[in-house]
Amino acid sequence: MQVILIATGETVKLRPLTETITSPMIPVANRPIMVYTIEMLARQDYKQILSTLYHLGGSIEAYFGNGERWGVNIEYVLQKDAWGTAGTLKWAENSINETFLVLPGDVLIDLDIKALLARHRARQSMATVVVQRQGMGDRVCLDAADRVIHEAASTGNEQSWCNTGVYLFEPEILNKIPARTSFDLSQDLIPGLLAEGLPVHAYKADGYWNEMATFTDYHAAQCAYLHEDNGSRAYFDDVARVLETRQIADGIWVGRNHVIHPSVRLAPPVYIGDNCQIGRNVEIGPDVVIGKNVVIDDEATIFQSTILDQSYVGQLVNIENRVVYKNLMIDTHTAERTEVVDEFLLGEAHPALIDTSLKRIFDVGTSLFLLLLALPFMLLIGLVTLLTTGRLFESVVYVGTLSKMSGYGRSPRLESFTLQRFCTRRSGKLTAFGRWLEKWDMHRLPELGNVLSGKLSLVGVKPLLPEEVQEIREDWQMQRYEYQSGFTGLWYVQNGCNSQLDETLITDTYYVATRTWREDLKILRKTPAGWLKRGRN
Repeated sequence: MQVILIATGETVKLRPLTETITSPMIPVANRPIMVYTIEMLARQDYKQILSTLYHLGGSIEAYFGNGERWGVNIEYVLQKDAWGTAGTLKWAENSINETFLVLPGDVLIDLDIKALLARHRARQSMATVVVQRQGMGDRVCLDAADRVIHEAASTGNEQSWCNTGVYLFEPEILNKIPARTSFDLSQDLIPGLLAEGLPVHAYKADGYWNEMATFTDYHAAQCAYLHEDNGSRAYFDDVARVLETRQIADGIWVGRNHVIHPSVRLAPPVYIGDNCQIGRNVEIGPDVVIGKNVVIDDEATIFQSTILDQSYVGQLVNIENRVVYKNLMIDTHTAERTEVVDEFLLGEAHPALIDTSLKRIFDVGTSLFLLLLALPFMLLIGLVTLLTTGRLFESVVYVGTLSKMSGYGRSPRLESFTLQRFCTRRSGKLTAFGRWLEKWDMHRLPELGNVLSGKLSLVGVKPLLPEEVQEIREDWQMQRYEYQSGFTGLWYVQNGCNSQLDETLITDTYYVATRTWREDLKILRKTPAGWLKRGRN
């Protein structure tokens, strides 16, 4: 059985938040919704996943990569147009050749997949729709086609059932979907299959489910994680809490690198992410989730709310029953939105760059060792360069985040900086020796001196040219600015020498999201192999 994860982000739910954050990346306890689905699949040993992408799809690929962190293998199918939940399957048709499970990437659901598959085969179904008990008040959530399935699935005075958006299909149904046409599973495909009299059945699931359709649903998902109630305990894996946070008191989880003033009052349950700064006499909780890189100023109060990544909450500001993202505040009951223009009340916060003394000592010591080791070779290169080009060095201007910022700023500080390289051109033309230098990246050896001066980190994101920086517009792409440009990095060991800017941005964002000192050491160890690979291409 194949697994198709629909992460196209075409849904209109959770607007306006999903205008800038694609719906599968909306965080629950600081982890994207889609993470929980992937972990559910991995626990049940379904590790080959095909994901379809559309709206802000690059942010998903940058975060998840090939899925190695979760013990799965993820492949992506990118759409340039919106085709709907059924149309996206038609777009990926060439990759589907057996019974396949369809899961929405922006829904939380705990499902016994093996039981679903067994029931599907026992009934010899063409399509099986996974339904769940209606759990959010009296909201009507079944369309006309789903009601047919609902009536077939329910008996007597049973509770109402909802279509979860999860389906199990035989590959023949792809013939029922028109190509390059917006087509919906619930509104178009299922009614068509029923009209033809094909075997369509419902499967009643009884695990945790949250369709994440409203901000009330969103807050309920945060509370389900925080309270670890019986319905969600098996779904929200405790391993994540252990690995990503530490519990400082009953019901209070705190991430790494935080600065929390001793006068702060925390009422459990509360979840605080990495790199947060919380000021004097702040009150937080109960039922509060605070994202990564958040600044909460003195005497602010936050209750029954979610503060998303890189948000600033000003002094004396009161937040209750709200979702806050930078300067946007959304009521969890009414979905009413407010954009705050005063940056001293709400706004964007950027953490100081990680540039500890220990790391700086390591960078300087390692680059100095490498320079001394390469010195005889560099002297020979310098002599030949001088003879063939008439100049020893050339300067290249890049733009990036240079050094540690003082405290927490409201925007990243981008600066131009100049890197020195061996000259490879004479009168604007590439020399034969210069071509050899560029092929083997030898012209970059003087950049180790830039590491000594602090213009580069030893390991970091790729330095970008000014014209490349102009192409960066989306929020997820700007996350690369949270770390300094590097002499080497994941971009060097993983991407080819002719990689496109989009590929570089995805790689850099993935690096920033997963960076640890252990990962930096791995990248350093892999750099020689990456250098050989580039030279041979």
